[in-house]
Amino acid sequence: MRSLKWLICSICMIVLSGQSAFAADDALNMTYRDNAVVLSATSGNKILGGTFQISDFCITPGQDPDQKNYIGKTVALEGNEFHFQVGRSGSEEVADWFNQRFSGYNDDSLNGDRTTFDHTAGELNFAFMGDLVLEVSTTEYPGGLSVTFPDVVFAQGSTLFSNNWWFGQLKGQHTLDSDGPERMLVIGNDAHGNTVFASFQRGGNDVNEVTLCAIAAVEDSRQYAQMLSNVQDSFASLPIQGTQVNLSGFPGSYDPIVNHIQGYAQYETTDQESYVILTHSVGTADYGHIVIGPKDDNEKLGYKTYLKNWQHPGGIQIIGDYLIVPNEQETSATIAMYDLRALAVGELRRVESFDLQVNHKVGALGITSYENEHGDIYYVLVAAHLDGANSVYHVYQAPAEGGIESAVFQQVGSFALDKDFQGFGLVTESSTNRIYMIGLWSTTEGASYADYAYLYELDTDTWSISQELSSHHLVSTGGAVGVMGVHFRYGAGVSVSEEGELTISATERNSVLGSSLATNEWLS
Repeated sequence: MRSLKWLICSICMIVLSGQSAFAADDALNMTYRDNAVVLSATSGNKILGGTFQISDFCITPGQDPDQKNYIGKTVALEGNEFHFQVGRSGSEEVADWFNQRFSGYNDDSLNGDRTTFDHTAGELNFAFMGDLVLEVSTTEYPGGLSVTFPDVVFAQGSTLFSNNWWFGQLKGQHTLDSDGPERMLVIGNDAHGNTVFASFQRGGNDVNEVTLCAIAAVEDSRQYAQMLSNVQDSFASLPIQGTQVNLSGFPGSYDPIVNHIQGYAQYETTDQESYVILTHSVGTADYGHIVIGPKDDNEKLGYKTYLKNWQHPGGIQIIGDYLIVPNEQETSATIAMYDLRALAVGELRRVESFDLQVNHKVGALGITSYENEHGDIYYVLVAAHLDGANSVYHVYQAPAEGGIESAVFQQVGSFALDKDFQGFGLVTESSTNRIYMIGLWSTTEGASYADYAYLYELDTDTWSISQELSSHHLVSTGGAVGVMGVHFRYGAGVSVSEEGELTISATERNSVLGSSLATNEWLS
């Protein structure tokens, strides 16, 4: 049935020398309308001008008898409006054309996820796809920035009282969870070929308004792990007592009865802005959540993991500008990658070229990069199937030559441990290129948990783990009392700063809606 509708729409818009066919009877009953969509910008941003060149389109049959719209036509901003001359008549044919193109990112059965609305259209009057070129001025670019956003779509439907516009992009991503605004990540390039991330909103503003919320030209991504000069010395210098750090603006408890924080990581941008990142299982949604925000800010946002029916993300680690997140089900797991540079515009880009699926559970992972004795650089990923004293840690390796976004990991070994580290990390030593693993473990002692950090070395020839090299009993403060407090059982992470500092982190089980979330840090 869908293929038939697609064929009908294709017939209705067959382009002959840039002109579309139409039905004469319908043409007698139509009226051309001036359909204006407004492009606005939030405070600090200003749209100076722009054009939209049509590369593809679909119109309800009979609503453009004079063929005023055609592939290659360029529409210029007039003031802050694009004007499309076309009749208004809703049809499923146009909606199907639209849904088939701007859907399927989360899952083949989920539609509309490349639009701000994150759902499908039922009927649309028309839809125009093309290259959107904008000249913008921002506080960061006061002299102006010219950006081309390819394959953007403007479409119009109708509600009971108004004509409602839609906005999307073929490679765009609706990144925020259902509690967030109707925004999406749109990706373009400036005049020098640099990647530009932007966040656009359509929804919650006027029905014919598309708002540029944020825009940033980003630097080339950092592809490799930060290293420590001497891992064993850094580990030995960790203090016993943790430093309490409260995170405010946590967006909710996400059903705290059955779900809790699973992983925790800290990320520092090239501009030295610090972010905190938490993964959270959510039994009441189709996907797990990733909660991110500036460390010292009072607002954190929830992002979806994008993977339908994968509701249990685990322990995480960051490499360069990338976040690696495992999601597990009963007997398998999928590991996803996210580009953290998009946080500059309040979005989180999932790297679509990376999708590592494994035939075992993964409750936590660690990742690093290293150079072998031949001078070849590799990524190493350890993915843990956590099962108490029977836990198995699977080792994967990928050549780094093509960059991390296209890395192809192959399993090279595995090892067993009698500890199920809910959070752990891999750390490479710069002076030797040795890889170490720091495992974070909570064990029941009395009415609460006791928390321990363990240090091992990973043998890159046999991919086996050494005996325990060192351990610390680390003590946390603050948060809830007892087992609900700050422990490695919940969000636990390992990070290395550009200044060469090792940080161990832990969170309490959950925040209470409207309150702060207690965390602890141990800095070398």
